[in-house]
Amino acid sequence: MNRFVYFVIMLFVSTLGFSQTYIRDAELGDKDAQYRLGRMFERADRMPKDIAKALFWYAKAAEQDQPLAIQALAELYYYGVETERKPRLAYSLFIRSANFKNAEAYFCLGEMYYNGIGVDQDKSSALTWYKKSADEGGLAKGQFKVGKILFEGDGVKQDKAMGINYIKLAFKNGFPTANEYWTEQQMWKFEK
Repeated sequence: MNRFVYFVIMLFVSTLGFSQTYIRDAELGDKDAQYRLGRMFERADRMPKDIAKALFWYAKAAEQDQPLAIQALAELYYYGVETERKPRLAYSLFIRSANFKNAEAYFCLGEMYYNGIGVDQDKSSALTWYKKSADEGGLAKGQFKVGKILFEGDGVKQDKAMGINYIKLAFKNGFPTANEYWTEQQMWKFEK
């Protein structure tokens, strides 16, 4: 019993020390520590969950062009996760994140254009961003979106063969929805 209590106390002390290091470094202006601290507050990782503090630390890091902080801040404002949804601000942050060649930012910009959230709906621009996430970033969900849009000709010129290729690629890269879509659309009928 004494060993267990000792272990719990040591674990608590080491976690507290670990968190204090990030707090100190973040307060001293370390953009990576600011990002990590924001992430800890967002995910309740060694810190109590506090989205306001997460936003604060992400913003501090984003001011210094910390790419992961810019993306995290954009996602919180885009999805409205326990904060007010601000699509136009999210858009500008995703653009900044995309400048760091972030595949997730490319995908989110595709979503914004596809759905007309924070920007005018433009499926051609959506395809361009999805394609960047698929081709440059290797993002399976981007590959699926490109494939589906091309296969259906959704707002762009239809290209079933290219759509099939992207959907196959998405499934090979671990996106199960691609296989469901393949089966639902009976895409094997279109293969040559």
